[in-house]
This record gives sequence, structure tokens and C-alpha cells, in this order.
Amino acid sequence: MKKLKVAFIGGMTDGKIVYEYLSKNRYINLCFSITYPDNSSLPRHVIFTENNKLIKTESANQYAEKFNDLDYIFVAGWSELLCDKILNSASKGVIGFHPSKLPFNRGRSVVAWQIEEGYSEIALTMFYYNNYPDGGDILAQENIKIEYNDYLNDVLDKIDQATYNLMHANFQLLRKGLLKPRKQNIEDGNFRRLRNSRDSKINWNMNSLNIYNKIRAISYPYPCALAEINSKNYKIIQASVLDEFEFGNELNPGTLVAELYNKNMIIRTKDSFLLIEKFEVL
Repeated sequence: MKKLKVAFIGGMTDGKIVYEYLSKNRYINLCFSITYPDNSSLPRHVIFTENNKLIKTESANQYAEKFNDLDYIFVAGWSELLCDKILNSASKGVIGFHPSKLPFNRGRSVVAWQIEEGYSEIALTMFYYNNYPDGGDILAQENIKIEYNDYLNDVLDKIDQATYNLMHANFQLLRKGLLKPRKQNIEDGNFRRLRNSRDSKINWNMNSLNIYNKIRAISYPYPCALAEINSKNYKIIQASVLDEFEFGNELNPGTLVAELYNKNMIIRTKDSFLLIEKFEVL
């Protein structure tokens, strides 16, 4: 049986799922893999098992010359844009995963943007890489429900499960040539920019639901939302919306209405109140 010659690029918990599938599949010769160094501080970083085919680096492009005579390259949990040498080195294609319903929400920080904007459903898309970011032909998609009380880590867990599902459901079809790609209509989609520290700041003049969604969108293991309360700076980790409270309706947004016995805080927002349940003083 002739095995497919495959390389893997990736990290994080979702990348580990793809790596382990490829490592154990009897139809694959996993020629080498590239992942992050063990001391990486990236969120949801996991250490891959040591072997003599594992390269640990911050940049796959530095090892572009290693990519030769491959059938496939699989990429998961890797944010670096890959150079043309890598993209052109696999005769059957470079396959990646993106956590949105492509062609919508291409680009960076897309899980956080979608949670903050109140999406109740996203998707994980399995697609072919090309030199247009997240613009290649779509192989498969799995829808992912986002519940009202799901925080970022909850959604990332669901993305991991969808990664597992897509690999197990589609690889054999791909290997046999039965998985038919469909082109993206890029004009119908949109592109997201990388979030920065300004996007983490809470504006108390917004509605409670908008603030709550921001807190969920960038909670642990990411840096969390930032807020000023009574001239002190806080990292807001967990909160909930209070549509009504016994007093404080006349107060300005951002006012500390009450500090409870368990140190939880109630803050006035534009339209109601927010109960701050977990926080750190900066």
C-alpha cells in the first residue's frame, strides 16, 4: 500500500487533534511536523510528543526548503501566513481549518469578533489554502452553536470537537477523491482585522448585553476585557446581565452601584446593570 506523503504545521489544542490523527493513520507517511516551542506562551498551547520528525519553531517559513515532494500539508492552530514555496510543495494541496462560515469572517481574531457581536452559531471550515488569506476552496463545514453563557474557552472546546469531527468524517473521502471542493465567493464575504488592546476596553455607555458579549469574547485564556471603575483599572473575567436592580437607575453609566459581601460589583450601564462576578485589580 502506497502511503500519502504528508507534512503538518500547527499547534494549540486543535492542532494536536489533527497531528494525532495524521500520526496514527495507516494511509499516511507523516514525513515531518512543525509546531511551536515548548516554552510558547500562546493561549491553549500544548506540548507535542518529541520525535525526530518534529521541528519546534515560531516560523514554518524558515523551514520552507524542507517542503518537497509531498502529497498534502495539513495546517491547524497556526496563524502565520505561509510562503508560496510551502503552498506549492504539496501536489494534492494544503488543507487548513478556519473558525467561521467562510467566506464570511476571514482573517484574524474571528472567534472573538463573532462572540462579541452576539453570534449564536459559527462554523469550522475545512478548506484548501492558497495565497489569499482564508480564500481557498471549501471542503467541508461543521456548524457550532454558541450558547448565551458560553465564554471563549467553551467555544474553543467546541471548535476542537469540530476539528476532530471534520478530520474523521472527511479524510477518507479526501484520500479517495470523493470530497468535492466548492469555490468561495470572496465578494460575498468579509475580512476581520487582528484585535488590539483598544478592543479590550469596556465602554460603560454601551448596553449591558454588548459589554457582556465583549467580556465573554476575550476571557481566559486570552487577556480579558479591561475596565475603569471608581478610577481603578480592572481585568473583568466573568459577569452577568441584571435587567433590573432595586436602585441606581438615575446614576450615570460606569457608576459602581453596589459592592456585595462576596466582593461582586454591580455597575450601571447604558440600559441596565452588569454584575461583575470575577475580576482582577490591575
